[in-house]
Amino acid sequence: MTILCNLQNINLAFGEKIIFKDAKFSISQGDKIGLIGLNGHGKSTLFNILSGDVTPDIANPPFIFDKHNEQWSLFYVPQELEVEKYQDLKIEEYYLSFYPDLYELNKDLKKTQHELEEDYSNEKLLDKQQTILDKLEAKQAWDIENNYLSYLSLFDLDKRDRDVKSLSGGEQKKIALSAGLSSKANLILWDEPTNHLDVETIEKFEDEIQKSPQTYVIISHDRYLLNHVTNWIYHIEHAQIKTFRGTYLDYLEHLEAQEAELAKNLDKLQNKHRRELAWMRQGIKARGTRSKKRVETYHQMKSDIADLKAKSKKSTQLSLSHSGRKSKQLIEIEAGNFSYDDKVIFNNLDLTLFKGDKIALIGPNGAGKTTLLKLLEGTYKLDSGKYKSLDDLKIITFHQKREALDMNKTPFEMVGDGQDFVHLANGQAKHVISYLEDFLFSRDQVHRPIYTLSGGEKNRLQLAMFMRHSADVWVFDEPTNDLDIETIEILERELASYEAAIIIVGHDRAFLDNTCKKTWLVHENKIEAFDGGYSQVAPFLHALEMEKSLPKEEVKLTPESKSETIEKTVKKKMTYNEKKLWDTIEEDIQEMEATKEDLHEMLSNFDFGDHNPSKNKEYQKLHKEHDELEDKIQFLYAEWDRLSELEY
Repeated sequence: MTILCNLQNINLAFGEKIIFKDAKFSISQGDKIGLIGLNGHGKSTLFNILSGDVTPDIANPPFIFDKHNEQWSLFYVPQELEVEKYQDLKIEEYYLSFYPDLYELNKDLKKTQHELEEDYSNEKLLDKQQTILDKLEAKQAWDIENNYLSYLSLFDLDKRDRDVKSLSGGEQKKIALSAGLSSKANLILWDEPTNHLDVETIEKFEDEIQKSPQTYVIISHDRYLLNHVTNWIYHIEHAQIKTFRGTYLDYLEHLEAQEAELAKNLDKLQNKHRRELAWMRQGIKARGTRSKKRVETYHQMKSDIADLKAKSKKSTQLSLSHSGRKSKQLIEIEAGNFSYDDKVIFNNLDLTLFKGDKIALIGPNGAGKTTLLKLLEGTYKLDSGKYKSLDDLKIITFHQKREALDMNKTPFEMVGDGQDFVHLANGQAKHVISYLEDFLFSRDQVHRPIYTLSGGEKNRLQLAMFMRHSADVWVFDEPTNDLDIETIEILERELASYEAAIIIVGHDRAFLDNTCKKTWLVHENKIEAFDGGYSQVAPFLHALEMEKSLPKEEVKLTPESKSETIEKTVKKKMTYNEKKLWDTIEEDIQEMEATKEDLHEMLSNFDFGDHNPSKNKEYQKLHKEHDELEDKIQFLYAEWDRLSELEY
């Protein structure tokens, strides 16, 4: 296992706030690392240290950044694009913003080509143009561009001559994903890559990054993502970087085991001294499975997909019959129709919202989620149909807009509003400091000006302010964006105790599973209703995704094309050797798949222990066997496809 970089003696403080103290870590080739920790505790700072934008403090012993690979290269995908800085770039060329050298060469090339239009025979200009083209070729600019454009297509980002500034947050994020996935660097840093994205795009990103041979580190609050695409968890805590080999779910189980052992020791201490109480946090496990059945023919695929959709709907309807419809009805829409700018948004819409409902509202960007919320609150009126709601219905929407914060005030002043106690929606009164401690604020932070807080801490403060209020319906619009995992778990626990109706618009699948009892999927100008969170809807969504790959209609043959088609459909016969291969190919594939699974298990559970060089060699050998076997399996699958078209 080749080490890419090794960092030792990391010390960094901003004023009195210590970010790192004698921290250390290393990254090896092929590592897939999830970087977690509270907001404001150093995740982005660590990225800036790796990228060279931040230098740790001078200390003894000194900071060491050992880059073992001579071909060291790093690519950083930030949360937000630098749109203002690169206003001259359209979508199709925005990848250049990530490569300053290519950006300058491209500007020179455009300028030279423009000059050549005026003087096309100028030898000096022609030589300059060729020199620039040679430099771009040497830097693999064309490969990077082609890969980038290919990923734009994967993420359905068309009309590429548009200004990036005019795009939505989700579209800008797709550009960032395309740039990161097309990079040839051997270490990729991803900072919250799935913010503002719909579930379909997130799953495409997951598939691509799982296939990527590159090493990467991901900062993310998306626990589904962390669990599916990482094999290491690096946790920044108490100015240290703790490393754990395994997925995020494995890490939670590890923490639970640690906490159980700690509880046992504390219990012994309590029995001896009668003075200690142990507080043990329960981690929330992310879960999710995906499976897709291979379908041999077009008609069989249609049948299987229809069956999958029907089963999803059937289980939903059975569950809903026991879902507490005796609750007080808040809003009802019946046979509702709504259009905007002559575009049909909803057609024959039927839905009912009851007191106590906890609903996940999902669907692709642009499907109509925001429109539905405006219809529910009465901002938009139906073109036709029935709308009924309780008198004086109070709906409050949580948006993470920091304009609501007075940066010169303290959290105590903002939340208390001149009082020492907060009066909560459940009728209880709680001291402001105690209330803010529930949102992970320390006592010294409570009286500091808000402008000194990190972005994540400001988000947490907004959450604390918002959750003082009472309403009949609470709407959370992307509540987990920019929140760290610990804060998300606080929000999950708070929402579990709420009796008011809650609607959550979001793409954090673990969060939706842990908080919602129903899901509304905006689909084909209607609402598909499901009982449960994302996991309940996943089979239906995967069926829809498979359905997209089907032809919309069967090809109709003209008399002129029939003879050509018939000729093409006459199967060639297998050769003797092809028959021998066909007789054993399925059994060979099964045996190789089983062997590959064993190797994968050995690699996943490999114990590096004391970093013995012989163990590294053993790991590399296993990894090589696994990769070679994967190549053989892919070859046999290709042969199976080819031979299946021949006559035995």
